Amino acid sequence: MKILKENNSYETRVIFSPKVSEEELKYYTLDYARQLYRLGAKHISIVSRGQCDFVYTIKSFKTGHFIEMGFFASPQVLPIYENKLRLDQNVLSHLILNTEKI
Repeated sequence: MKILKENNSYETRVIFSPKVSEEELKYYTLDYARQLYRLGAKHISIVSRGQCDFVYTIKSFKTGHFIEMGFFASPQVLPIYENKLRLDQNVLSHLILNTEKI
């Protein structure tokens, strides 16, 4: 059995609905960063990749706002964080990667 490190490096890619305004997008992104911080994440970075077209539709949308968030956290944080993303109606899709395994 693999022993988990106290903190791992993760990267999240989140696609927000095109209905979200720029101000709302900033608010939601900073809110997720604050939630990660409260859960014990460190070195949180946010990069906005802008609004891009999809190759295929996601939840009947053809475009969306792409956000990347990098952070260090314990693996126990991920289920809580992912559940918040999954329940957010403004999030069309998300992916969480352990960047130490890449």
